[in-house]
Amino acid sequence: MRQDLELMYGGVDIHVHQGPDLYERIQDHNEVARAARTAGMRAICLKCHNFPTAQMALTTAKEVSGIDVFGSIVCNLQVGGVNPNAVEAAIKYGVRQIYLPTIDSTNHQKLTGVVGQHGTGLTIKGGLSDYTLKQPRIDLLDADGTLMPEVGVILDLVGQANVIFNFGHVAFEEMEAVIAEAKKHKVKKLVVDHPFFSKLDVQQQQTLADHGVYVNYTAGELLPRWWRVSIKDFAGAIRQIGPERMVLSSDCGQLHNPPEVEGLRIVCQLLLEEGLDEAAIKRMFHTNPADLLYE
Repeated sequence: MRQDLELMYGGVDIHVHQGPDLYERIQDHNEVARAARTAGMRAICLKCHNFPTAQMALTTAKEVSGIDVFGSIVCNLQVGGVNPNAVEAAIKYGVRQIYLPTIDSTNHQKLTGVVGQHGTGLTIKGGLSDYTLKQPRIDLLDADGTLMPEVGVILDLVGQANVIFNFGHVAFEEMEAVIAEAKKHKVKKLVVDHPFFSKLDVQQQQTLADHGVYVNYTAGELLPRWWRVSIKDFAGAIRQIGPERMVLSSDCGQLHNPPEVEGLRIVCQLLLEEGLDEAAIKRMFHTNPADLLYE
């Protein structure tokens, strides 16, 4: 079998988008799970910017056997923002990943120039109401640089449940403040997604990794719509930071990207072409994400 296809066996994707969603998606939750199972993958974690995926994951797990399907929650405005009540309920439903704000963070507006969406690349059918557009974006730090207290409450819930705490789309300064607070609450599983999309340079990524954060490189950062980095620099940064603190995922599901499985296969093949060995790719695509979801 081809090496790229062999690498799919046992793979774990902690960041995949699916329908139904406010954004049009290329596959629904069952289709994503079936495709991942056919490729031999071990597990996927479903993500939606606007609504928890706990119930979706539970339903998919009943419909599609032979692959583990997990849910998540993102602390955007639709769930009340940085809302410990929503996070507590989601954890009790069995989600394995808690995200800080993404599309509703102040930093997201800086990254994309829009609020509540992703610019021309990913829009909500019918747009957003004036009410929603006028809602204040979410800052984790006040004017004095103090972290909002709700973050500490959520970190306590996350630490007790031993699930993933993901930085979402917040700014680097906010991440640093969260890391300091996370240590107080014995949070063991911190993840930063698509750092090139979030305009974090490699030194900032290295700093996060040195603090125990897993750096999640995604197919989306290499694909045309959200292209942020060349494959040469992508692979070079992996070598610099080291696969021990890194994860590979798709962040696919959009109409302008390939389906999740193909996005991951492309990344594996590109990394092979850049000279990364199978052991390094498996560490990032099999072992590390599995540790985050299962341990």
